[in-house]
Amino acid sequence: MMFSCTRHVALFFGMLFFLAACDPSDGTDVQKAVSDLEKQTQKKAAQPESAPSPPANAIPPPGILATTGLAAKDERAQIILLLPDARIAMQEFQRNGLAMLVSRKIGYQLTTSDAAGSSTQQIEQFRQAIAAKPAAIIINPIDPPAVAALIVEAQTHGIIVIGLDKRMLNEGCASVVFSDQRKVGRLAADTIIDALKRKAAEEKRTEITGRVVQLRGTADSYSTNEIAEGFSEGLRTQSGVILVHDAPADWSTENATKCTTEAFNLQKNFDAIYAQSDAMAIGAAKAAETAGQRESVIIVGTDGLSGQKRGLELVRIGEIDASVVQPALVDLALHIITKMRSDNTFKPQLSYEIQPVVILPKNVDQFLRTGTYTLPNL
Repeated sequence: MMFSCTRHVALFFGMLFFLAACDPSDGTDVQKAVSDLEKQTQKKAAQPESAPSPPANAIPPPGILATTGLAAKDERAQIILLLPDARIAMQEFQRNGLAMLVSRKIGYQLTTSDAAGSSTQQIEQFRQAIAAKPAAIIINPIDPPAVAALIVEAQTHGIIVIGLDKRMLNEGCASVVFSDQRKVGRLAADTIIDALKRKAAEEKRTEITGRVVQLRGTADSYSTNEIAEGFSEGLRTQSGVILVHDAPADWSTENATKCTTEAFNLQKNFDAIYAQSDAMAIGAAKAAETAGQRESVIIVGTDGLSGQKRGLELVRIGEIDASVVQPALVDLALHIITKMRSDNTFKPQLSYEIQPVVILPKNVDQFLRTGTYTLPNL
């Protein structure tokens, strides 16, 4: 039997990742928040244009609040989010979700800042954030050691600093919230191997074989390299499963289509594609369709976000076959900040690890109802 039915076999994967026993609403906060924000944005877009507003990701220079009168009237505690590169779908999701969650917290306001991939720019933004004297800073770092001294400086000013990267465990943050990127890649590999095992069983073969393509986000970054290493570790558990093509697509749907087309031209055929974002997975699916091989190729994405043309919906409608959820993390960071400020006896753990999960056609409806992950009780 040819591999033409493998994609359909994926609909019946036996691998389910059940949620931990804690408040289900915790896991859905940020997903629902982003959906609400998108609806508001669409509503505003349909209204007549008004005076332009300042960029949402800009930290106001000293004196701006005073000149607008906000310093005297607005005493809300400020939370500042420092992102590496909001052009990446996951980071845009973090920004939008946190914005909506903070808007629901009485007494808080959010400012975000985007470093556009520049460590130098992020360092300067961190300095500006400290000068703004916020209640808290949440940082997803480009280069953790480069901001270590600034974390200490912020702490001496009474500013709560929450890190969103495992590498910040020893940099002095009040707490670090993270999801292990190697586990993300490993889950993607396990999902593909499950499909290849089912193909072998259908064909009555004992040997598990398969040719696999990987689309990285960027050529060389900590996150992409960690995911890729976890993915390679998973594939190595089956000697007959080999990575035949590995290319960066810069998180772009269009680039992913080009890279996948090149892979088809070079390799002629393969059994599975893993993309380090769902946006790239869409591009890969388009190239596979054009090559006439969509039904014979398993496509696994990453992020598992809610919203139109995002991971949850893409799996539900069958445009991609699975997605590994990247927990948003900012929802837990906000819980920690608000609890620290409301309860003087609360001391957070040094770190909280949120586990990634796999979205499959078999469990996507459950995740749409309950959320894709849950947060620990504080």
